[in-house]
Formats: sequence, structure tokens, C-alpha cells
Amino acid sequence: MDCGCGYDNYEYESGTDLDTDLDTDSLEDSTSSSQCSEHSSLSEAPGEDDAGDCGGETTPDVGQPATKRARANKATETGVASAEKGSDRRKKTPGLNVAVPANILLEIFGLLEPVDLLHLSRTNKAFRKFLSSNDVVSVWKAARVNCGVPDCLPGMSEMEWANLLFGSSECQECGRKQTWQIDFGIRRRVCSACLIENLVCNIAFSFKFPEYNPIIMDLIPFSDIGRDDHDHITDCEFFFWSDDVVKMAEELETYLKPGAEQALEDFKQSRKKYVNFDIKHISVCNSWADKYGDRRLSYALKLRSQNKMPFQARLVDLGHDAKDVERMFDRHHYGVLDQELTDARWKRLIPKVERKLAELQEEWRLEDQRNASFKRRSELFTMYQKYVRQLPQAFIPHPDNFLELCDVAEFIKSPHTGDEESNVQPCRAFTERIHKFCAEYMHKKKLELTRLLASSTNVLQNTTTLHSQGIDVTNDMLMRLATSVFQCSHSGTFPLITWDKVQYHRCYSSYDRFTVKHHATLASTSSCTFSISQGGVAAAHSLLNMVGLDTQITTATTMDGLHCRFFCSNCPPEPEKGGSYRLAMNWRQGVFHYVEYQYYPSHKEPRWEFLSAAQLQKIQSWRTPEYPEATRRVWRCNKCDEYHGSPTTKALVINHMESHGITTPTEGIDFSYDQRIVEKPPPATKFFVTPQTNKSSKSKSSKSKPSTLLKYRCQHCGGSNRHFTLEGVKRHIKDKHKINSSSKGPDFCKIKY
Repeated sequence: MDCGCGYDNYEYESGTDLDTDLDTDSLEDSTSSSQCSEHSSLSEAPGEDDAGDCGGETTPDVGQPATKRARANKATETGVASAEKGSDRRKKTPGLNVAVPANILLEIFGLLEPVDLLHLSRTNKAFRKFLSSNDVVSVWKAARVNCGVPDCLPGMSEMEWANLLFGSSECQECGRKQTWQIDFGIRRRVCSACLIENLVCNIAFSFKFPEYNPIIMDLIPFSDIGRDDHDHITDCEFFFWSDDVVKMAEELETYLKPGAEQALEDFKQSRKKYVNFDIKHISVCNSWADKYGDRRLSYALKLRSQNKMPFQARLVDLGHDAKDVERMFDRHHYGVLDQELTDARWKRLIPKVERKLAELQEEWRLEDQRNASFKRRSELFTMYQKYVRQLPQAFIPHPDNFLELCDVAEFIKSPHTGDEESNVQPCRAFTERIHKFCAEYMHKKKLELTRLLASSTNVLQNTTTLHSQGIDVTNDMLMRLATSVFQCSHSGTFPLITWDKVQYHRCYSSYDRFTVKHHATLASTSSCTFSISQGGVAAAHSLLNMVGLDTQITTATTMDGLHCRFFCSNCPPEPEKGGSYRLAMNWRQGVFHYVEYQYYPSHKEPRWEFLSAAQLQKIQSWRTPEYPEATRRVWRCNKCDEYHGSPTTKALVINHMESHGITTPTEGIDFSYDQRIVEKPPPATKFFVTPQTNKSSKSKSSKSKPSTLLKYRCQHCGGSNRHFTLEGVKRHIKDKHKINSSSKGPDFCKIKY
């Protein structure tokens, strides 16, 4: 039971704003609080000097030094003995060296409180011997009754009872300080560690003491607070102190003799009555302890309220900042507000209080600096986010790259100004800096890729030839050439055709991680390392030669304008439903196709053939499938930030366009798909060179057995050699890449052996 009866017990309300971040003795000297310094509070907290006040309003001044005792003659040195000669009615108090008659001394003691009597008993051996004698039991009882303290627990003397309640805040087992908890069931003030070590649960009794009779549990007092507070054993009902068990076992041994059966039974009955009475009295003690603790807490709050303003005023008079002083005592009292603020205490406390205030001021400065830096960084991040969302999709740097710029980082870490608005207001001056940074970043990346192209032997020769012919080749022109095919180190051989695709590229792994933490519009390619796609360049060269265009000056846009379709000469027709087909591809699809199969023996070099005029006319007459599909979550609005962080379906975006007053939105202008997600061209068209028979190999009633051959690969897992069955690859794409309706070509491909 946490009764709050210890000397220093004004901090027991853990978790409230009365808690201190120091021990209560941290700002007070130990030699100045009481004559009996061994048992006094080092902070002069009310728990010591008025712990016996029992909730009263006065605080005895025991902090003043004792007056020097005048030299006495032999008669006064034995004043009690002399007084006894003059009056036979005075009680004899041998050895008590005071100049006050014993009967008057007893009258005075009867007006004191238990804690005062304890202090007196620790003053010297004479007082201890006197207050320990049976002649003064009535004095202890009177002091207890005056305070409203319950009767002693059975078997305890008045002095032992007072010592348990008010004697010390140390653990009676290990001496640990600030042990507020008294368990009346086991009659001890014990810390949690000692409780765990010494308490024995009724369930574990037979395991702990297999040699003892379990009847012992009915003969000794017990505790029930250990059930939840210490052992966390919900099935236990009672907890016994180990030493009590051992002593009772030894006492029972004296009755385990022939002919002592009746004595043993009488002893058991008397002990059971004793335990039953003890249980009832413990509830009374617990109730008193709760009320006593509430009174002490109320008294402590009142003292702190009275002393707070005068204490702060004195600090301000010494030249300290009023706001800092108020902030210091806003949540903590440091044990200095719990007693009357005398000049002596003030002189003793001021050096330590000023030192603590200086420490707190440094902590506050660092805290304010961290808060200001955090708010500036957050404001700049929001500004950056808003700005890059207004840009067309491009090679956008990560916001951390901007925030780590020298001038930006220096501003973020600069000293705070003390005003929240003035801390954040200068952020607006960085708007132009964001624009300049993004432009410089994009130019830097384009320059890196241009140098990469220039280092390629073919491109270098082509550039030299063009310059010799008087044709000026700019960096932008090199980036737009159909033969400018790149690849990212993190995406395997996935081809990125020209700058237009590089600027939208996002590695899947880093994309997923970044989307969870930030918005997708702030995706960064700074972690990607680009190189020339040799397979892509070879495929582009062969296709340009097929159509008869100059590989040195033909741009990707020019190739896109052609309506040519190609068959891969390396791929034989694929059988399907009684017929066979070949994939009819445009030039971009051809580049992707060759890069995908470039390491197969059948594709040592890119070889193509044109579709015939009839075949091309037939394909052009077919309806072009929508790509990307309207059901894929890749669509977003171009008029606002909606769906930029998390794209959605095409239907939802079109419905959203009504909020902008657009009833007939145009794809590519009003809304578009996120090209960072959809990087591949649409799947190639199946052209059946041998017509299908429309007859399945099995009857329609029989179910086709799913293929168990691992001959498919996911197109989204760049560089992965993992193979799947047809159903397996579809399930993989649905679970990992969140594509419900996957199709052959853009999402997975068949492996050719």
C-alpha cells in the first residue's frame, strides 16, 4: 500500500506534473535541515519536518541551528534526580540528562506527534532508552491518537508502528532510498525488487517450500498487492514473506511432539483468529493511508502555490529573466518550494538554483533551435513539393538534395529568432532558389547523359562526320536521336529510348519505398546509374537501316511518325488454336523485343522483315487496344495535384474533371497517365500467318489442364531470372505489382529456349 508515510514522500504521485527531474535532495544541503541529519530530508521537503503534522497547516522550524547549552552545575546536570528529592510524585527517569522535571517532560511529549518522538529517540542514547521503556507507552499512544493514526498491527509495539509509518523512506531489506510503499500485510516497507525476491505465491508455495506443511499459509499474515504489481501472476491470490514462512515452520516444530496434539490444535486456532483480525485491521490501515496521502499531497500543493511567486520574485530581483524563471518552475519544483522561504534557506539554495537555471537555459536554447530548424525544414519541404508538382513530369531531384544545399542548410541551422513567424518567414525567399535548383539539376543530368553518348564510339564517329559536313549537332539533338538508347543499372537491360523516357524513369524498388513515405511526384533518379544499352542501340540501328533513314540524324519522333510494322526474323511463328502467329511490332516494340531476347542463341543479332502491304492494311483496319488500360491505376489530373501522389483509374479522373468545369476532357492535355509507372510501349500485335481453325484440341466439356512448365517471366521485375507458369506469373503480377488484369507482352513474356 503506497501510504506516503515516509519522510520525503511528496513525489510519490508518479506521472503527474508534481514529478521532478531531480531527486528531492538535489538543491538542498544535508547538514542544515535537522538536528538528526541521518534521518532528515536533504531537501527540507515537508516529508521530514512536517511528516508528523498529519495534514496540519504548520511547519515546525527544525532547520535552525540548535542554541548552545549553558554550562550547568552538578545539581542541574542531575536535575531529574534533584527534583525527585523534592517531590515523591515525580517519576524516576534515570540517565536522562535534562533540566526539566520528568512529569512535565512527559506532558510535553504527549503533545508531540509520532515523527517528533522518533526524532527525539534518535537524538542520544538516553532519550532512546527513555522513549523505549514501557513507562512511556502512553506517550506514544497519545501522539498516535492525536494524529488519527490507526491502532498498531497485532504484535507490534507503539514505537515499531510509528517507525514503520514515519521512520524512514528506505527499504527495510536493501536500504534503497525513496521506497514509499508500505505493505501492511507483510508489515514492511520494501522496494519492488525485494518484494519480487522474497514474496511467495500461494500457488508456488509447494515448489518453494516442499518440506513445509501448506497449513502454514493459514497461520501467517499475507499480502495481496503482489498479484498484479510484482509477479504478474493473475492466478495467485495471496503472497507470503519468505522469512515469515520459515519462522512459522520453526515455531510449529515445537508442537510436533508426542502428546502435543491438543496444544498444536489450540495454537492453530489462535493463529487463525490472529490472521483474521489482522486482515480486518489492514483494511482500516489502508483506508487511513490513502486519506493521509491525499492530505499530504493537498498540503504540498498549497505550500508550493504559496512559495512559488515569492521564490520567483527573488530570482528576478537578482537579474534573471522573468520568463526563464517562470519556465523553470512551470512543471517542476525541485524540492525547494515545500517549506517556508527563510533567509537562511535562500542563502543555502540560491547557488544551486542559479546553477540549475543555467543548465535549463542551455537545454531550452538547444530545444528551441531544434524546433526552429524542424519548422524551417518542413516549410521548405512543403514549398518544394508544391513547386515541383506544378512542373511537367520531368527529372525531379529528391527534396533532400535541395535541403542539403549549402545556403539552404545554413539557413535551416541558423539560430532561432525567438518568434515562430520570423523563424519561418525567410523561407519564402527560397522560391526562386527552388526554380533555379531544379533547372540546374535537370541540365546537369542531361549533360551527364550527353557525355555518355559522346563516349560511345559510334556516336562519336557520327558526330565527327556531321561536324565535317557542316552540320551542327547540339546536345539536345543527340538526346533525341532514335539510336540514343539507355539503360538503368537497377533495372537490368530495360531500354530507355531517348531523354524523354530517361526523365520519367523510376526504379521499381526505390519507387515503392519512396511512395510509402512521401508523394510519388517527388521521386528521385539520383540513385540510378545510366549506361548505353548496347542491345537497344543495335536494334535501333538495324531498324533505321531497314527503313532507309540516316542513323546519324534521325530522331525518335521521326520514327514514331512512320507507319511501318516489322516481324522479327529470328522468331518462328507461334502456334495457337490450330493456327500460328507472329508479332507485328513498331520500331519501339522492336527495340524492346530484341533487348529482351538478345542473349538467346536465336537472337545473336537483330534481323527484321517488313509486313506486306496487305498485312499492314489489315492491321491498320483493326481497332487499336487502349493502352494503358482504363482500369489500371496510372491516371491523374493535369489541372491540379489530385491523384499525383496516388494515381487512379481513368474513369475516376474523367469524373474528377467536372470539378474544373471540363465536361469533355482530352487525354494528354487535361489528364494523362503517369509515365514513371507505364514505361513500356503497348504489347505487339498478334498477326496470324496461318488462320486459326477455331477448334480446341479437346472437347469443350473437358477442362484444360493448366500448364506446369516454367516458361514465363515477369516484365516488371527487371533483370530477374525467375520463371513461372502462366497462372503463377499472373498471380505474381497481381500480388506484387498490383495489376489485376495482366497481359502477355507488357506484363509478362514467354521464354524461348
